[in-house]
Amino acid sequence: MGVELEKSLLITFHYFDLFDYPLKEEEIFRYLFATHTFGHQEINGGLSVLEKRAKIERSGDFYFLFGRRELLKKRREREQFAVNKIKKARVVSRVFSLLPGILMVAVCSNLGYLNADNESDIDFFIVTKRGRIWTARFWSVFLMKVFRQRPSPNGSRNKVCLSYFADEDSLGFEKTKIGDDDIHLVYLTAQHLLIYSEGGLWKKFIRENNWIKYYLPNFIYQQEAEKFMIGEGRGYLKRFFERIFFILPESWYRKIQYKIMPKRLIAAANKEDKKVIISDKILKLHLNDKREEIRNQVFNNKINA
Repeated sequence: MGVELEKSLLITFHYFDLFDYPLKEEEIFRYLFATHTFGHQEINGGLSVLEKRAKIERSGDFYFLFGRRELLKKRREREQFAVNKIKKARVVSRVFSLLPGILMVAVCSNLGYLNADNESDIDFFIVTKRGRIWTARFWSVFLMKVFRQRPSPNGSRNKVCLSYFADEDSLGFEKTKIGDDDIHLVYLTAQHLLIYSEGGLWKKFIRENNWIKYYLPNFIYQQEAEKFMIGEGRGYLKRFFERIFFILPESWYRKIQYKIMPKRLIAAANKEDKKVIISDKILKLHLNDKREEIRNQVFNNKINA
């Protein structure tokens, strides 16, 4: 096994180990973090070498770092938790699909690859019409607050997290990278699970994020990314709501949300470090952005392996 393949395999294993996720052989091929393509035969040979060196272990269909056999049970449990959360996400997405300005809804983060723990919330990524991102955020957040579905200090289990909006012209995540080796962003982008899409926006999302193939050369969005998708339907009802809610200009929705937005979010956005973004094109409101920490952990662990 060459040095580059060993490096790529260890980076991949260390990344997913941070999230307690053992990998199947096909997942290793698909998610291999590498700067050029390795075939199945090369990867299988590399896995065998790492097993012999006691860097990784195998149990049935799953591979994981040596000494981490407990992850097998955790993966099975989390898959069931995730399926239950996605059932709720589909119900919520049916509501969002009727709201003014919303064109696409996906779940992301750990839920996007069915690795959600029982206490986690449901992370949504919402795509809006150009010039209506603040309108879409206002009504989606408002409804979730009314129905007490927003995370709170008392708990976030199965609550609706609405921290990432982008308009239809801002689907490429590459512009939000922090450094060339933003490994967490690469995998987050690959792990979006589509729930709702209008007008071919999902295909546009895939095209505009083709940059991840520089880091994941074997990766393709498979049909499983669409298996929870809901139909469009009830377009007449959405058009009716838009005629009503679009009476107020976008500037009004922006002004009222700026007024009540936590000062720490605005301060974080002013740092311009791409962790928090507040604009008329992207609303990325992740105060707890761990990308730098994850990058350091993965590459330091790989070096010390």
